[in-house]
Amino acid sequence: MVARATSPRTDETEKFWRHLYGGERGLLQVWTVIRDERGNTLRETIKDRFFAYPGAAKTAAKYALDRSEEGREVYFCAHLLTDPKRIKENAASVQTLWGDLDGCEVPNGELKPTAVVESSPGRFHAYWRLTDAVPPKIAEGLNRRIAAEIGADPSGFDRTQLLRVPGTTNHKYADLPRVKLVDIEGGRTYGAGDLDALLPRIEEPEAEHVPNDDADEPPVVLDPEAMKVWRGEAPKLKENGEVDRSVSLLLIGRKLYDAGATRATIGAALRERDEALGWEKYTSNRDGGRREYERIYEKLEKEGRNRRVRVIIGGGGAQEAPKPEWPEMDGAAYRGLFGEVVELVEPHTEADPVAVLISQIVAFGSAIGRGPYVEIGATKHRGNLFVAPVGPTAKARKGSSWNPVKQINHAADRRWVEDRILSGLSSGEGLINEVRDPIQVPDEKGKMKITDQGIKDKRLLVMEGELSQALKVMKREGNTLSPVLRNAWDGETLRTMVKHSPHRATDPHISILGHITLDELVRHLTETEMANGLANRFIWVLVKRSKSLPFGGEWHRVNLGPVSRRIVSALEFGNRDLRITWADDAKPLWCEAYEQLTEDRPGMFGAVTARAEAQTLRLAMLYALADSSEKIRRTHVESALAVWEYAEESALHIFGDATGDPDADKVLSVLKDTEGGLTRTEISEIFGRNKSRQELDRIREALLKAGKLRVSHVKEEGSKKPVEKWQAA
Repeated sequence: MVARATSPRTDETEKFWRHLYGGERGLLQVWTVIRDERGNTLRETIKDRFFAYPGAAKTAAKYALDRSEEGREVYFCAHLLTDPKRIKENAASVQTLWGDLDGCEVPNGELKPTAVVESSPGRFHAYWRLTDAVPPKIAEGLNRRIAAEIGADPSGFDRTQLLRVPGTTNHKYADLPRVKLVDIEGGRTYGAGDLDALLPRIEEPEAEHVPNDDADEPPVVLDPEAMKVWRGEAPKLKENGEVDRSVSLLLIGRKLYDAGATRATIGAALRERDEALGWEKYTSNRDGGRREYERIYEKLEKEGRNRRVRVIIGGGGAQEAPKPEWPEMDGAAYRGLFGEVVELVEPHTEADPVAVLISQIVAFGSAIGRGPYVEIGATKHRGNLFVAPVGPTAKARKGSSWNPVKQINHAADRRWVEDRILSGLSSGEGLINEVRDPIQVPDEKGKMKITDQGIKDKRLLVMEGELSQALKVMKREGNTLSPVLRNAWDGETLRTMVKHSPHRATDPHISILGHITLDELVRHLTETEMANGLANRFIWVLVKRSKSLPFGGEWHRVNLGPVSRRIVSALEFGNRDLRITWADDAKPLWCEAYEQLTEDRPGMFGAVTARAEAQTLRLAMLYALADSSEKIRRTHVESALAVWEYAEESALHIFGDATGDPDADKVLSVLKDTEGGLTRTEISEIFGRNKSRQELDRIREALLKAGKLRVSHVKEEGSKKPVEKWQAA
């Protein structure tokens, strides 16, 4: 066994972290920033890195000391993390309590710390080692009770607190004092139960003190969109056009909270904004507004941080990664009948024009039935589509996009609208029942007798206002919804292996329009649905509120007759056994597009767009049928490509470079932050050494397949054999 190399330079920092983290495993964050000549921190210089603890403890200590020598302020997160984002939800189990005393005296007696760090002359950080690790929420509660007992500002005891690293330099002061580990007692611990009995309970938290100029707390980084909110450029307005000051302050607090700001930072910032922007909503209160700003923080904490924040790790600091821009639908998509519907509806709805467009396309594809088809090889593609409008929140106006479309189509095909539009995806058997064949059983004489007439009209549009509910039920053991949906999109005969479910459905024509939010989609769309092909049978399109119509427009004045008659004409033309062929002017463009549509794409983005050519083909056929054409012409291909390109950009916006494997994505996040990569042993440390060799091999293969990983074998100091090293590609 090779002895681990030691370095006197990093010994003190490593010893300190061993005291704090004990035998716990997780990600150790080191956070650095530069100050200007006036002592202000420069947001654009913020950098952070995450190290797999304990394997990379020495590397982390060296990194911290090196950055300090470069003139940077250096901090670390007081507890380990489970993922490379410093938010409360990612806090790992806590072995040691902590607190920035911020000028308060170091306690003695029953609450004497087990470790003390002097962050600057006369200012201390204190730590209380526990006998056993406790959940982070319990630790935070004990922290606050300690703060209350010793009279310290509780904001310095928060979960996600950043504290100074011993051995580094405090560049805030002209004499550049060294951050010193002044006391550490390795043999003494506190029982969490003993502290619980000792410390008075806090019935109702008092408002936090607004930190003064000497507060030893770094700022947070806001992206450009959040900065608009911060500067008051995007306030919430009342119906009369006045600024809704309370809601606008809440929006500022939300941006700060999602960026990782602590209680004290948010309280002080809200007061400053309230005054600087001239809103003065709470500044004239007797307590200067502290209680109201505190209530804003409590509301944010109750709701939790926004998990959709993507972090740039390494190089640029702890900030939101730039997402792809919100996609823009090309004008070619609004040609013909579908565009006429959007033009008619758009002035009178807050819904996204994209949502109106896609709703009409799905409705038309359902109402026209399975008669028309376009044939590729031996496969016949019909006009049934599965489409999921994805909104940033539940306020994407799903009802206002569908209701006018429903009214227009009711005038065109009343029977279909009233009888063949249903909701409630819960099981495969239930879906089959809605398009079932007649059931025949033998009577007493052995002759077949029909006991159930079945459903003659095999058209079915499933309208799901909450598609997330269907995704949830698919996770249940034995639920048959996913395989039945896959066969329904393909137009295959539907049946299940369930013993007491005799129904079957031949020639089904099932379409789906299911609304879902971004958070729900990422949370509930499982790796299984990615792998088995259900996800890529859906077209995922981003939608958002287009405008504010307090009085809802003047839809009641709109004449639906002309566009409804055009729909009737198109349905009558296409509602028959009809083979759709290619016009000569469309073939060159389709051949060119086909090569791009069939290219392999990595990760989750590739998984959800894997049927690009089939989806685009169905769209092109529907545009042709809407023009009452038996041939797909160039203009129809252009329209279909416009819709698909929007869907593809939506998928990229939603899923980014995620692989679809949670473990692989976790490793990739850490690797992006780690210069020089990590050894296989250090990768194992990310998971607390709870992954087998086979599981690590699976993670490696997933990242290699997605093109996200480079693997090499290098000779490291203290090792006789080359070690396997992983680096982000």
